[in-house]
Amino acid sequence: MDVQFAETCQKFALLKKGDSVLVALSGGPDSVALLHLLYRLKDRNGITLTAVHLDHGIRANSSADREFCKDLCGKLKIKFYSKKANIPAIASRQKLSSEEAGRKARYDYFDALSEKYGFTRIATGHTSDDNAETVIFNIARGSGLAGLAGIPPKRGKIIRPLIEMTKKDIVSWLKKNKIAFKIDPSNRSRKYARNRIRHTIIPRLEELNSGAVGNILRLSRNISEDIELIDSLTVSAYEDSLVRAGKSKIVLDLAKLNDYDVKLRKKVVTRAFRGLSVGYYKLSFDAISRAEMIISGRSGAGSHLGDGIWIEKSKYHVSVFRPPAKKTAVRLKVPGSTAIPFSDLLLRSEVYKRAEIRRLKIEPEHALLDRELIPGGTIRFWKNGDKIRPFGMRGRRLLSDIFSERGVPAFERGGIPLLVSGGSIAWIAGVMISDDFKVSAKTKKVLSVKLCEQS
Repeated sequence: MDVQFAETCQKFALLKKGDSVLVALSGGPDSVALLHLLYRLKDRNGITLTAVHLDHGIRANSSADREFCKDLCGKLKIKFYSKKANIPAIASRQKLSSEEAGRKARYDYFDALSEKYGFTRIATGHTSDDNAETVIFNIARGSGLAGLAGIPPKRGKIIRPLIEMTKKDIVSWLKKNKIAFKIDPSNRSRKYARNRIRHTIIPRLEELNSGAVGNILRLSRNISEDIELIDSLTVSAYEDSLVRAGKSKIVLDLAKLNDYDVKLRKKVVTRAFRGLSVGYYKLSFDAISRAEMIISGRSGAGSHLGDGIWIEKSKYHVSVFRPPAKKTAVRLKVPGSTAIPFSDLLLRSEVYKRAEIRRLKIEPEHALLDRELIPGGTIRFWKNGDKIRPFGMRGRRLLSDIFSERGVPAFERGGIPLLVSGGSIAWIAGVMISDDFKVSAKTKKVLSVKLCEQS
């Protein structure tokens, strides 16, 4: 076990000299073995260990597990952190299963400690059996390749040095070395999906092939290698088709997307979605199918993908974006920079004497306006019925008509900043200024406003 453990750490580069490792310790056989095996390596590998325990508050006697973990760390002279969480309440409040809520609470706690104390690694006791359970569970849910890849040996700070070992071998090693551990009675309950897989499905698979668990682990590693190749192709395709990427919108070149195989196209859209998604949210199969229908459908079509993110198609582009939750108006800072709410854009303004402006060239992203006509400007977004007197014209026109003529996609219109003064629109940023606010022979001071991307 010691040799296999060290080989796994070396094979997947799980540890490096000087690492500060936070060890997830439940008191069960896997986590206890993990702590002891890391303890045996710590001096040779030059690492420091700290243990962490989260009491889920599900069992009446769960505090006994905490005391067991605390005593174990005391004997090994390892620093110990713990806290209690009400997992049933969290599950109910967040509409999650007890298993999902427990997992989220654990990793939230681990991440918080890691952030506070600077741990470079978070070690968990996942085994090859856990990997097999995960793969089988994902198959039952209709997962794609990522689900068949199972539990990776390393993900960011998280390492899983026991991933190539079976629970049977771990328990045997603990007993041989006379190391005590706790058994969670809930692990035998058939009400949890993973327990049903563990106690019913895996034994049946091992009747077919005694090496089933190990074979599933090999399957996961092979698929992980395939996914690495697919990810590499996806990154290249994404970067090649990317027109622009901001905090709230990613725009892709439609012609290039159409050149890709449909499977690669879906991967590129998924990557764009992940670039905007907050936290851990997976695109559903139905959402990916809807995205493909939008790309191959009519211009102007759109659909919600999930997590508040939309996809919409224009004549030349496909945009994946998060619409503003609230259209807030802000005062234009003169002079200075004004951040546009819920956008990656800002307006930079300056005031000049009329004599200092030698050229009055009209540019979509740069407005030159009569300062006296805009003593105080406000930035807001487009509303139905908005009108402007276009530069060089007498009559007023609906912004919706102007947008249509200029080929501005419907999904972009609501995010275009408007400079308003006295209730009238002085500038459609990036489109046109109003003739009512133009610089004339009577102008004494000029307000210069530029539309820029936030750096």
